[in-house]
Amino acid sequence: MPEISFEVYCSCGNGLCRQTDVKGSKVYIEPCEKCLQKAKDEGYESGYDNGYDIGYSAGEKEEA
Repeated sequence: MPEISFEVYCSCGNGLCRQTDVKGSKVYIEPCEKCLQKAKDEGYESGYDNGYDIGYSAGEKEEA
């Protein structure tokens, strides 16, 4: 069987060599830590903003 050598990079440019695992003919790639944290931060900010907007709207209704 021929040996195949390859490098894996995230779309942000980070190398994923320590996050890539080859089992048989399958390649498993863990998410980039930098992008994972960025997505978590964006999700937190979005959830916070959404909750703030809902609370603000509810407060306005009570005042009326």
